[in-house]
Amino acid sequence: MLHKERFFTALDLREPDYVPITDLGLDPPIVETITGKKLGGFSLIEASGKDPWSISLHNRMALSEDCLKLDFDAIPAVSDYTLCSRKYRPKLLSDGRFIDEWGRILEPRADTKTTWWVGGTVETEEDIENYVPPDPEEEGRAEMVEEIVKQLKNKDAVIMAQGHSGWHMAFQVRGGIDRLILDMFLRPNLARKFIAKIAKACLGFIKVMIDCGVEVIFVTDDYADSHGPLMTPKQFREFELPNLCRVIELGRKHGIPILKHTDGNIYPILEDMIEAGISGIHPIEPGAMDLRDVKERYGDKICILGNVDCRYVLPFGSEEDVRRDVRRCIDAASGGGGFILASSNSIHANCKVDNVYIMVEEARKYGKYPLNRNF
Repeated sequence: MLHKERFFTALDLREPDYVPITDLGLDPPIVETITGKKLGGFSLIEASGKDPWSISLHNRMALSEDCLKLDFDAIPAVSDYTLCSRKYRPKLLSDGRFIDEWGRILEPRADTKTTWWVGGTVETEEDIENYVPPDPEEEGRAEMVEEIVKQLKNKDAVIMAQGHSGWHMAFQVRGGIDRLILDMFLRPNLARKFIAKIAKACLGFIKVMIDCGVEVIFVTDDYADSHGPLMTPKQFREFELPNLCRVIELGRKHGIPILKHTDGNIYPILEDMIEAGISGIHPIEPGAMDLRDVKERYGDKICILGNVDCRYVLPFGSEEDVRRDVRRCIDAASGGGGFILASSNSIHANCKVDNVYIMVEEARKYGKYPLNRNF
């Protein structure tokens, strides 16, 4: 099969020729090592005041080239994190941090060449009332997606985009999960209004990406830690699930599969997401959930993506450790199809590049259908 056919066959819960391979993202040091190209700025959003738009476009194109060299079947080519407007200039703070278009406070870290969220600018009830999210249709956003899609449209790889449904951006702009949860309890109408503004903007970003030709949307709001959801299931169903449903409906309207990423133990809300209509779930975090169990419970309803350990195995493991973990994932979730191999979060800066190549190599070797193994 060609890469695209292989990926979409698995999404359709059927057996392709090989287990497909993708990932949610790759940090700049990984991209630079594989492509040999120097990247500008930082992976999530450019911190320089010079020309963030051009630097962000260059970095995303290099990431896409990276994924092609790794022989991925699908490429995380576009992200709303980096989909800045032409006029965007970060507001630089005195301590080296900066404020992005959403009003998030981010900290560049030279060791990983990535930015880390450290706070938000919405502090008071008045701030919540007056908050205005970025406009998805501002000049440059669609142009950036079009440039990336043009680079990839003749390549045999699925063009994926990363977006959000509302929760993730809302708690970051608000300055913390605890603050947003308290808003839900103490001032639910205000919280609902605030989240709705952000969710509308997030949906607009996703629409821009779909209109410009991306083929799969990955919704990446994190809902849980290793113990369970960060909000109660009732809060999830009231404040966030409707936003996810709107993304799914938009995807359905355009024939675009919607995949869901969230770390942590999501057992209490997983069925809600499945019933809403997601096409796949990633990454089934090791230690928080069990890959084989999720496959057995839900593998006839959604595609499973994951979950090669990127906490220990990909950064610190030996060659045999990586091969063993790839085989673990394939044995647990690939029976009957409907499985796509990926890391347990992303290919972050601490992962060994050699181990990433080994992961792909072992998947192509061990993940050939028919698998002829007992599942």
